[in-house]
Amino acid sequence: MIPSNCTFCGLCCTLTVRLSRKDIQQIEKGSGRKREEFAVADADGKPLLKRENGWCTFFKREGGIGLCAIYENRPGNCREFPGKRLCDLAENPIYKHLSDNSENKRVKMLLKNAPISETPDTAIEEAKRKAAEAFKQTS
Repeated sequence: MIPSNCTFCGLCCTLTVRLSRKDIQQIEKGSGRKREEFAVADADGKPLLKRENGWCTFFKREGGIGLCAIYENRPGNCREFPGKRLCDLAENPIYKHLSDNSENKRVKMLLKNAPISETPDTAIEEAKRKAAEAFKQTS
């Protein structure tokens, strides 16, 4: 689900994503990549989507917006996020006290373009226009 205020900032692509067996099979089939290329095990041995430089391994930036390289085959958790009409991830307190390590600097960069409750409609419409153009180019 894409929330109505999505600016395609990619901040959601910095979150940890747990993978089901079905997710893994779907990603393997849709991307042609093997599990070892996109999944890692957490401390309990459960599969997570691999992150590189702080972002999901399938995250890419085009035209100033964040895109999912496996959008049609993305995991169930990604499909359901954020589970409501509006994204308020940028307003989550976890982002207020980030250290300045290299991974967090990238996250802070994404926060600048992440939607908040005061994001103007014009900024959201511009992001949607850029996303539509980028999706056409990658299709």
